[in-house]
Amino acid sequence: MTRVDKISEVRHLRYLQGLSIGEIIRRTKLARNTIRKIIRSDKTEFTYQRESTPQPQTGPFRETIKSWIKEDSEKKRKQRRTATRIYAILRDEHGYPGSYESIAKCVQEIRVELNLANKEVYIPLWFGPGEAFQFDWGEVSAFIAGKLVKLYIGIIVLCHSRHFYVRAYPCQKQELMLDVQQRAFKFFGGLCRRGIYDNLRTAVKQLLKGHHPKLQERFIQFSSYYLYEPQFCNPARGNEKGRVEHKVGYVERNFFSPTPHFETLEELNERLLTFCISKSRMSKHPDMPEKNCWEVFEAEKECLVQLPSYGFECCRLSHAVVSSTSKVYFENNWYSVPDEYNNKVVQVKGYADEVVISNKGKEIARHPRNYGKGNHEYIPYHYLGALARKPRAITDGAPFKDWKLPEVFDEYRRLLNRKYKDGEIYFAKTLVLLKDWPIKDVTEAVSKAVAAKVLGDSYILSLLRQKETAGQQDMTIDIKGDLAKYKAMQSPLSVYNDILKNKEEIIQ
Repeated sequence: MTRVDKISEVRHLRYLQGLSIGEIIRRTKLARNTIRKIIRSDKTEFTYQRESTPQPQTGPFRETIKSWIKEDSEKKRKQRRTATRIYAILRDEHGYPGSYESIAKCVQEIRVELNLANKEVYIPLWFGPGEAFQFDWGEVSAFIAGKLVKLYIGIIVLCHSRHFYVRAYPCQKQELMLDVQQRAFKFFGGLCRRGIYDNLRTAVKQLLKGHHPKLQERFIQFSSYYLYEPQFCNPARGNEKGRVEHKVGYVERNFFSPTPHFETLEELNERLLTFCISKSRMSKHPDMPEKNCWEVFEAEKECLVQLPSYGFECCRLSHAVVSSTSKVYFENNWYSVPDEYNNKVVQVKGYADEVVISNKGKEIARHPRNYGKGNHEYIPYHYLGALARKPRAITDGAPFKDWKLPEVFDEYRRLLNRKYKDGEIYFAKTLVLLKDWPIKDVTEAVSKAVAAKVLGDSYILSLLRQKETAGQQDMTIDIKGDLAKYKAMQSPLSVYNDILKNKEEIIQ
């Protein structure tokens, strides 16, 4: 195919300089027929469109690819094979020797042939500073303490600056959806005037006729507290919140692939926080290429709505009756409370990370939240009152099985069992002292008892009382000085004569 610069040269030599075809051939080294074609035509460019492109590598696999695309056309969009996935399967399982680009081109041609190519026209969206944010969940996997677990990442994206916040949770409960938004608002230093969501069940109780959502009461309270307007996409219309949809895939590909390893979920979330900041600093803004997303966010911060003085209580609230084993049931798990609250009604608040139990407005217990099923969370201190009445429970009591005490308690327990037949009872009575004395003081007293080889709860108690007495302020008594403050008038001697006279009269 003749280049456009050669066509331009031929036209100049012929029409401006008036040279013959022979002279043009000598100067340009082009064929006579080519020069005649250029001169006889007014075109400045000649194009050639192939009716079919040879595909020697993908040819043997074309029918297989076509059958997969037909099969996927009947599935949901997220369940369809992408060109990347088709390439990986052909390469690993069918011995395909070619490149990904050839497969991508073949897939596109087949989709056009089957009339499956995306023909929908999308309208580009534009958001002003502080105008709106978008929220969505994503599903990922990670190794936590060596165990592969499924997690859900909540992502909030500021529509104008594209800055984002992401946090991982074990599930998608309503209190977690509210928690990730509240944390994001604090992270951004404010919030937008509108929030855009899918029709989440944790936010939408029911979708009424005409796509009018009936919202969950707790979600209404949350949006009312932070004074923003929630808006919901039409069903199956993720493109209406494309910024967060894109960001979900971005985090999945760039943070969770390959599957990362962490010791705790909190460590994972700390790394995610660093990831959010670093990526915003590195990524160029799509609409303002001269700036990165972080720089645009710094300007947008001035337009965000100010946060209230106190955060919203992002929790699930319920009431329960304390069982005879001093536990309450909440969200498929059991949590202990102090034994003096048996058979009483308590209030349970389930936050994202912890469970708080209170009675008549007073907090009585606080546990890390367990998202398993049928698990028991114990705090041994809650059972010390019952242990004082039933000291033999120290051996087989479930709350005391995994009680991690300072090492000196293990030595003290061994000495008690070696010296006394009922050493476990004495050990239990010693532990009961933790109900009224700090663990630091009891540990110090137990250490002194072990060193002196004097064992028993009575001796430990005496050491604790001695320390308490010694800790009080020393009081020195100055007898003379104190007596000098008081003055007594001396009575005359005649008083004694009167006393004697009265005594003689009584005798007579």
